[in-house]
Amino acid sequence: MKKLLLASLMMAAIPMTSAYADDTIKIGFSNRTMNGAFFSAMDKYMKQHTKEHGYEYISTDARNDLTKQMSDVEDMLSQGIDYLVLNPQDPEAGLRIAKNAERKGVPVIVLDSGIPLSAPVVTRVQADNQKNNIMLGEFAVDQYGSEPMNCVLVSGNQGNVVGEMRRVNFMRGVMEAQLRKYNQTNLTILSQGWGGWDQQGGLKAMEDLLVAHGDKVNCAFAENDEMALGVILSLKASNKLDDVKVFSNDGYKKGLESIKRGDIMATVGNNPNQLTEKVVEVIAEHEAGETQFPDYSYIKPVLMTKTNIDKHLDPESFF
Repeated sequence: MKKLLLASLMMAAIPMTSAYADDTIKIGFSNRTMNGAFFSAMDKYMKQHTKEHGYEYISTDARNDLTKQMSDVEDMLSQGIDYLVLNPQDPEAGLRIAKNAERKGVPVIVLDSGIPLSAPVVTRVQADNQKNNIMLGEFAVDQYGSEPMNCVLVSGNQGNVVGEMRRVNFMRGVMEAQLRKYNQTNLTILSQGWGGWDQQGGLKAMEDLLVAHGDKVNCAFAENDEMALGVILSLKASNKLDDVKVFSNDGYKKGLESIKRGDIMATVGNNPNQLTEKVVEVIAEHEAGETQFPDYSYIKPVLMTKTNIDKHLDPESFF
């Protein structure tokens, strides 16, 4: 009896090196940046949803650096992750990362970004940027009627597949709606600025666009809400907010508050809570033996305007 008691005490004195069992599924999330509410919220929601499933979770911040992201993933692979969730900084670099993970036998789920269809990934989880932005373009036409739309584009960064999908389908939605309603198009894209996905970048981009086209512009399309908030600041400083209608993407709560005030006209959904929940659902299905997944796994498209804003605005949301 004394020996059993002594053995129990010795076991109790041994420090636990992990809160997880050896067979616990380990998820690694390579986030391209934490700079911005959306990217930070993805990490927080990923942590929440993996915990709900009993998975171990680690994450890294590439700080918008391709070389660092590749190094981050190498480090996580060496730690024995079972799944890699990848928000690639660049599509081609993402392809190289996915191939490297495949060689190590680690399945990859791409989150909220583009990667070539040749990439060996389970699926790409993202908002349906085509449907979202066609809806947004159609809504924009309702605001202008048959009047000309002289738009400037405030984009994230060059080469970003998601940003391209958003702006191209916004223009498509505008032109298709104009053709249906008025049998002609009346859209002019005056110029494009690059805002780096954050508010300060959106402010600077819009300032430059107003210097070049301030006497003509009556429409601004931003590829995310954070840049749209910078656009609003620039328009207010130039006393042009009443002359320019702003349309955006993501559904950020501060953007939704701006819609409620009447500053931004509309945005479309890219909810990090729903995105990361779907990622973890994909992992659970894969663990259960499912092997057939679509190239793209979309969350539900949604258009948010002043008429339905209270339904979508959650002050307690991470985003």
